[in-house]
Order: sequence, then C-alpha cells, then structure tokens
Amino acid sequence: MKKIVVIFFMFIVLVNKVTLSRNWCKAIYSENISPGGLQEQINKCKNSDNFFLAIHTNYKNAGHLLNGFVGQYCDLNRGVIRSEPRKGDPYFSIVCEFRRHFLRK
Repeated sequence: MKKIVVIFFMFIVLVNKVTLSRNWCKAIYSENISPGGLQEQINKCKNSDNFFLAIHTNYKNAGHLLNGFVGQYCDLNRGVIRSEPRKGDPYFSIVCEFRRHFLRK
C-alpha cells in the first residue's frame, strides 16, 4: 500500500506542471490613456507568460479591438477567458497565455 502511495505522489509531482508559478502582465486601455500608452504597457509584457488586457467601453470598437489583440498577442492553442462589460464594470477583458514571440529572451 505504501508503494502505491509513494508512486502516486511521485507521479503527481513529476507530471503535474499546472502548479508552477508564472509571470503575469496587465495592460489597461482606460479613458484617459495617452497616445501610445497601451503599446508601451504591452511592450513591457514581452517576457511575461500570462496576459491580462482590459479595454474601456467608451471606445466605439472596444470589442473588435479586444478580438484583434487576442489574435495578435495570445496563444490560441491555449485557453482564452473573456468577459463582457457588466453593471459597475465598464471593461471588456481577457486573460490568456502570452504568445511566444521571437523577440522574447
């Protein structure tokens, strides 16, 4: 019985890589952001593993803009979590794994 428990524990530790800590980066496209401010925030994310992006609903094409950023910066082979604006939360937002880029170190 002890052998089975030890083997099971070793299997969980060696195979399960979901529990590893990863770097997070966030970029928020708010109402009062300066021109080029969002791109500066995203450029800081090049060495991050996970990406959070929020776009304020005051922008007429916020949903389409968010979809464009998903296609450009997110790894589409992984899960992408998206939320729509709600009462009290006027942002479209996504969480995804940052796409591996040839400029990353």
